[in-house]
Amino acid sequence: MLTRKKIKKVAFASLTSLAVIAGIPLSMSHAAPQDDLQRIFSKVGWKYSEGKLVTQPNYSEDSANETPSNVAPSIPEKNPPQNKIENPSDLDNSSEQSNALADRVIKTGEKYLGVPYRLGAPSGQTKLFDCSLFTQQVFKENKISLPRSSRQQATVGKTVSRSEIKKGDLLFFKTSSSNGKIGHVGIYAGNNKVLHTWGSGGVRYDSMDTRWLKEGFITAKRVINN
Repeated sequence: MLTRKKIKKVAFASLTSLAVIAGIPLSMSHAAPQDDLQRIFSKVGWKYSEGKLVTQPNYSEDSANETPSNVAPSIPEKNPPQNKIENPSDLDNSSEQSNALADRVIKTGEKYLGVPYRLGAPSGQTKLFDCSLFTQQVFKENKISLPRSSRQQATVGKTVSRSEIKKGDLLFFKTSSSNGKIGHVGIYAGNNKVLHTWGSGGVRYDSMDTRWLKEGFITAKRVINN
């Protein structure tokens, strides 16, 4: 590889020849006006000053590691935000607990199937029930307190429409002797059935399609996880 000094000598000799071709006599080249020589050397990016050839590199030794001034530096792309993925088991936990409690309520009521009905049955015993004492007792055994009468029970919990009733909801009805007001309460057991007590059969299941229940429905209340 040629050394830098040899490169300069070869380049100077070549450019001197160029000066001759350009019409500057070789014998006069040292006396030629410097602006004529500078014009010749500047064409190849070099400078001629006071009889000396001075190179003019258009890059530095570190230029390969520098960012060009006319190019915007690249900005590392930020990591896109990660969407939090919720655990489906967390989302369903509350619903599962409600369903489990509703199942326990129905199971509690079932142990009283066949217990006789008596209007105004006294509190504090489980040998006789009227409709509201039955619901009060069943929910009490599952740590949910209810008032004593059906109309009072209709004032607690969350009101739900008939199309939205779920197992464990309280259902309220009017009767032939209640003057259009709430006169009966039962527990929705799912599958269009109500668990309640009335008349000679005592505690039992009846279909919601039973005429007096279907026509007498007034409202429903949810007291589980209210």
